[in-house]
Amino acid sequence: MELMTPQILWKDFDTASPFDETVLRFASHEGKRIKEFYFSGLRTADGVIRIFAKYLHNGDGLPTLIIFGDYGDELVIPDIKSYNVLVADYIGVKGGKGRGTMYPASLRDALSIEVTRGISPKESKWYAWASVAISTVLYAKQSFSGKIAMLGIGTGGSLVWKLSAVTSVDAGVTLFSSDYQPENDDLHYMAALDNRAYAPILRFPVLEVVSSNESDGSLEFMSEIFAVIKGKDSRFCINERTDHVPTEDGKRNIELWLRHHLVGEGALPETPTLRPYQSGGKLYYEVSYSGSPDEIALYTSEGDVDGSVRNWSGARLMRVGESYLAEVGVSLTDQPICAFVTAKEHGYKVSSTVAVRKPSEMGVVAQPIKSNRLVYDSDMGTDDWIMLSGDKPVMKQGPFGIEGVSAVKPLVTFKLADVRYKSAEGAILQIMFCSKARNQKVRFVITDSKKRRYVCEKEADSRQGWITQSFAADDFKLQNESLSWNNVVAFEVEPDSGEVLVSSMLWV
Repeated sequence: MELMTPQILWKDFDTASPFDETVLRFASHEGKRIKEFYFSGLRTADGVIRIFAKYLHNGDGLPTLIIFGDYGDELVIPDIKSYNVLVADYIGVKGGKGRGTMYPASLRDALSIEVTRGISPKESKWYAWASVAISTVLYAKQSFSGKIAMLGIGTGGSLVWKLSAVTSVDAGVTLFSSDYQPENDDLHYMAALDNRAYAPILRFPVLEVVSSNESDGSLEFMSEIFAVIKGKDSRFCINERTDHVPTEDGKRNIELWLRHHLVGEGALPETPTLRPYQSGGKLYYEVSYSGSPDEIALYTSEGDVDGSVRNWSGARLMRVGESYLAEVGVSLTDQPICAFVTAKEHGYKVSSTVAVRKPSEMGVVAQPIKSNRLVYDSDMGTDDWIMLSGDKPVMKQGPFGIEGVSAVKPLVTFKLADVRYKSAEGAILQIMFCSKARNQKVRFVITDSKKRRYVCEKEADSRQGWITQSFAADDFKLQNESLSWNNVVAFEVEPDSGEVLVSSMLWV
């Protein structure tokens, strides 16, 4: 099979086909009507894609926002009043039941999330799904007045990039990881359908919002997509220490981005840049940002670990002339160190791409690693902690005026997997914590490299004050499995019914 480029793959796409709209019904939504309907998309030798969509008309002349949700999401109209909203299904009807997009037999791959290897690009799910997005944009351009933007969430995000092969919109947004990451030998996919093949031909500005600890470990991959965009009008936002959660920063970015491109309001921030270099055997990062940031932060992670469990630590930045400078210690020079910078200005949070370097190749000298060390104390603040809910951790005061990081919902750190904080087998993990509630159970959970969760449950009461608890590896239970500290990737604190403060963690 000859390799295809995006240009070859899409050159015969018919942009003038009749849409043959069929209205199914009008449903009520806060006094307004949502139209549910089918229209025709790509025509194949054995049929036509019939696309199922919903449309909310909020007002004549308003811009239109087209939304493609994540794989498995229900097709619903979000609570948006500033724009007319069109949502379309790309997942398709399975088993002949329910309403959804209907694919011809030649595109049956579109009905499965499983990866089918060796298939022709034009028969693949990614081609079928992208054709639905392209047809939806073409339908919107013919049917509505005003500007058009497209928002893709998760798997739906990959459809935003594919538009540029045939058409464009006024602005695009991708939220979270948005693509299949192929094996190196899947050359047909990489040449014709990989998002990195589409980013260089991008026709419109895109805001790419990602999580630093996405469960598929895709941060570096998503950074690569942004890095090959040729224009300078797109922006990248990394929500640090999150996994597939739309943080307040991320949601605000999307709102401001759409207002700027669809209504003409507000100013865009500049994109910060990051330059790693070596001097005197030490690793430095130089940050350049031409704006006037309200806040600027550098995050680094050391070690060859899965991206979903990287421990992103804040690094101290110093202003030096027109730039910012940080020195970052390195424990193991033969393993990669990753870094990115974020800047806040005009209400936005924008990020650099992820810089990945192997210190040994730069001439950086390793710092000695101590065998026993302080993993955390309250002087470190909330650095290195994640709340699975997407909320930002906060510090609270406990008994005797001692502070701790607060856990009302599950609180997680990846520090125990960090090469700088790993322990020897047989070590004891000592934790000082307190409960702000009476008679509650606190679950301490260890996740290992195989995603298995080991649990140790303790009783805690606010009348006990600060509790110092020592944990051996075999205190954490999972049926008959044995835990090894070497395999730890995450440590989690789960309160049962009230707030818990963690003041320190120490290997002894």
